[in-house]
Amino acid sequence: MVVSMTGFGRGEVETDGYRASVELRSVNGRYGEVSVHLPRHLSPLEQRIKELVLSVFSRGHIRVSVSVSGDSLGQGIPVLNERIFEGYRDGLARLQTRLGASNAPDPLQVALMPSVFEFETSPPDLEAVWKVVAPACEQAVTQCQSMRTTEGKQLAADIVQRVHQLEDLVGQIQELAPGQVASTRRRLDEKLRELIAPESVDQSRLLTEIALLSERMDITEETVRFHSHNEQFLKTLGRDEPVGRRLNFLLQEMLREANTIGSKAGDTGIAHLVVGVKEEIEKLREQVQNIE
Repeated sequence: MVVSMTGFGRGEVETDGYRASVELRSVNGRYGEVSVHLPRHLSPLEQRIKELVLSVFSRGHIRVSVSVSGDSLGQGIPVLNERIFEGYRDGLARLQTRLGASNAPDPLQVALMPSVFEFETSPPDLEAVWKVVAPACEQAVTQCQSMRTTEGKQLAADIVQRVHQLEDLVGQIQELAPGQVASTRRRLDEKLRELIAPESVDQSRLLTEIALLSERMDITEETVRFHSHNEQFLKTLGRDEPVGRRLNFLLQEMLREANTIGSKAGDTGIAHLVVGVKEEIEKLREQVQNIE
């Protein structure tokens, strides 16, 4: 089954005094890569989130953003940092002495300086937080997977149409192939008549050379394999598993056959058709890059 690697999902769950909000964005990626952004005090949950996401997605770069709020996750209790307070106070006192001021620094003004008060928070109950984060992640994953599946169906429809176009082009090449041997023989005959007297041409040798040439120009195997690749490509689209890597491999094989046909073909019509084949393969490659 064709599933896109591009999608978005969001989940939100509130229970037992906690509220979790999760956003998940998925884009193309060669492997399954998950980056998690969450508050530092919840960092022990990062690996669990990655495992949950990768249990559903096998390919793509997935960015997960998690925010959690709750009474026990508040700012905490303010605590005076005496070392910083004394540093500010003493520094201001020295500055006032230099400026000739007689009054001492106001402690309340010093207390408003940055980092004088720090906030102590008790470690969160990670298991309680996980009970709200996990279902929010599952919601986001489900929503993203639904979007990826919908886009995958659209990709599959376009891909099937392009594979049929490839079948038609290869069929046209097969129709032209037999004529290129006869055309080559006519050109050889004409060239020989221009260069030497016809009666001095060794017809037996000429037929042998034409037979060897026609063998080198034979593209039957390549076109048969190309049809087989097309058939495998369509079958792979219907598999109930990630198919992106296999489709990409088949495209490489198709391009190999197209290059061989192009190098063997001595017919202008076939050469033009090969250009069309390569264009369709490149368009398919662009589409396959989006498939899981």
